[in-house]
Amino acid sequence: MKKAAVHLKRLKRPEDFYPWLEKLPLEIPRDRPVVIKPNLVYPIGWRSGVVSDTRLVRQLIEWLKSKGAGTIVMAEGPGLGVDAGLAFEKSGFTALSRETGVPLIDLNRAERRPVDWPGGKIMLPAVLRDAYYVNLPKVKTHLNTLVTLGLKNQKGLLSPGDKKRFHKSGLHRPVAELLKASRPDLTILDGFVALEGDGPLAGGRPVRLGAVLAGTDPLAVDAVGCRLMGIDPLEVEHLRIAHEMGLGDLEPEIAGDRLEDCARKFKRPEMEMLRVMGLRNQRTPLACSLCGGAAREALFSSARNPAAWPRKLLPVLWRMVFGRIDFVYGHRAQVPEGAGQVVAVGECTKHLKDLPGVIWVEGCPPSPEMLAEAFARINKR
Repeated sequence: MKKAAVHLKRLKRPEDFYPWLEKLPLEIPRDRPVVIKPNLVYPIGWRSGVVSDTRLVRQLIEWLKSKGAGTIVMAEGPGLGVDAGLAFEKSGFTALSRETGVPLIDLNRAERRPVDWPGGKIMLPAVLRDAYYVNLPKVKTHLNTLVTLGLKNQKGLLSPGDKKRFHKSGLHRPVAELLKASRPDLTILDGFVALEGDGPLAGGRPVRLGAVLAGTDPLAVDAVGCRLMGIDPLEVEHLRIAHEMGLGDLEPEIAGDRLEDCARKFKRPEMEMLRVMGLRNQRTPLACSLCGGAAREALFSSARNPAAWPRKLLPVLWRMVFGRIDFVYGHRAQVPEGAGQVVAVGECTKHLKDLPGVIWVEGCPPSPEMLAEAFARINKR
């Protein structure tokens, strides 16, 4: 059996992306629409390493047009509770869409069609029907899944309800199953600005890796993406499951630059608990990263507003120094042993709301403003 090939390039400048695309041995069909699926999970710019780099996507669009591609669209469903318009604007994709004439579709509101799924059907975007599908993930670490690459990026195809269902089903197996239901024709992994540490949102640290990957085997691309970060692909449960299902190659051939010339050892995420003095941020394996992101943004937004410090931020700081605060979130979360003040975040923790010492913040996910208001209640307990 012929091994999959993954093409690897270390870019000195973002402008080198187009010439590299030109050298790829790919045929772009002229009789099918092209759908580009970037990573626009959160309202933030590409310099963060969290979302796709507009400079690279612009060149990808130009390259596709040069290959005779017909209709091209960009399509993404930002994370739960995220305003798609704001995410598209802050990431620069609204402007990119306007300047290139390529429509940008909010998949959270898109027309859907049923696709076979274990035990029934799943509703996937109708725009993918008969399309040449280009998956454009980022190179990022992830608090729940260790990495988020091509397979995980497909979660943006789901309806909001199915996104919640994936988390409650354990995330890894549904992500692997999604590759059977929707398989990209081409995966291009954007690691020009990557993210290490407590990703996939702004809790991580951007790093200039300068590497890009491309291949027609999505699992093979993810396997090389892991190795770029110094991570064994078999450590990533959804990649291991997908390989066991026969959905791709974990030991592909690498064409182009040498892996050892492009790789670096990434800081890994704190996947169980983040501790800063007396503040403990604890999540279950079924947690959504957006709940943790909302808690972090609430702290930062309070810090940026000095007028709010006496009521919102100072109670948190006092407890961090002299006591203990436990942020808990995720399906099946429990009050930790020895907990101090507990802030239970999101609908998945509703079962904790009537317990003594618990401040429950509703929402899926709650807004940073709702969490900031919860900080003001800490002093009153």
